[in-house]
Amino acid sequence: MRTFSSVALVLSLVACSSDPQTPPATGLVDPAIVGRGEYLARSVAGCGECHTPRDVLGNLDMSMWMAGVADRFDLVPQDPAIGQVPAPNLTPDPTGLGGVSEAKIVRAIRDGIAPGNRVMTPLMPSYVFHNMTDEDAHAIAVYLTTLRPITNKLPERQPLPIPQDKPASPVPQSAIPHTTLPSSNPQSLRAEHGRYLAAEVGFCMDCHTHWVLGRDQPLDLDGLFAGNRALSARDWSVPPPARRVIYSTNLTPHKSGLDRWSPQDVQVAIKTGIDRAQTPLCRPMPSGPFGAFGGLTDSDTLDIGLYLTSLPPIDSGDIPSCQ
Repeated sequence: MRTFSSVALVLSLVACSSDPQTPPATGLVDPAIVGRGEYLARSVAGCGECHTPRDVLGNLDMSMWMAGVADRFDLVPQDPAIGQVPAPNLTPDPTGLGGVSEAKIVRAIRDGIAPGNRVMTPLMPSYVFHNMTDEDAHAIAVYLTTLRPITNKLPERQPLPIPQDKPASPVPQSAIPHTTLPSSNPQSLRAEHGRYLAAEVGFCMDCHTHWVLGRDQPLDLDGLFAGNRALSARDWSVPPPARRVIYSTNLTPHKSGLDRWSPQDVQVAIKTGIDRAQTPLCRPMPSGPFGAFGGLTDSDTLDIGLYLTSLPPIDSGDIPSCQ
């Protein structure tokens, strides 16, 4: 466990607008903590991207916000008896997190141990979220307890083709690359805040790193942010004519990735879903007005851009186009 400097809170804190899915905080619940938790869960950690059902076009069904998905992942699509993994109901309903303490929710987020001491699959990137601050993990947990309860009983997880006796090992702090900007550069502090957003409380690093299911640590620690993770169009509800398998892009400033991108280019791509060549980003990248990252603040997206464009470049080779 660790804490983060107040700079992170000052740079990231946002007053989130209310909506019917999030009742106003009352009683002893601090509205500022709920607001921070909502921002993180909606836009940075992107919890709703996995834990909310989608319609036939792949858009989130906001009437079922955070209510879980029965067949969220299928690790063995050719066998209907094994490999299906539901995304749990995160609302405070008895079929979800009703009666679960905030401490146990934090443990699930950061340690991969669900209520009832059940080991969670590495499809939940607790090995990335392990490095988020105590304050931010607590804020997400508090926010989840304020959601509208939704009854949605989900099936049990099917047997898996991977060992499940312990959760995936956390990504070591020492393995996460720092900005190459010198400390004398006035933007270096903001780039380091971008590191926190992209690699510790957000899931950019998880999707944009080659991933091997079944290992103690599924991420290729020598290629963090270099892309080439295979993502199933079916699992991410990407409708045709998308490719069956979509490979994530290289986010390092190599010619195979973000070479010649400016921090502002990254910011615009995250917020709008359009890259510097005016090409739409492929789903499942949750960018643009209908994706989680579209709700990031301008300041936070610029910090992420400052970080990614100042990473040590990594040659990830030819990555198949998602187009």
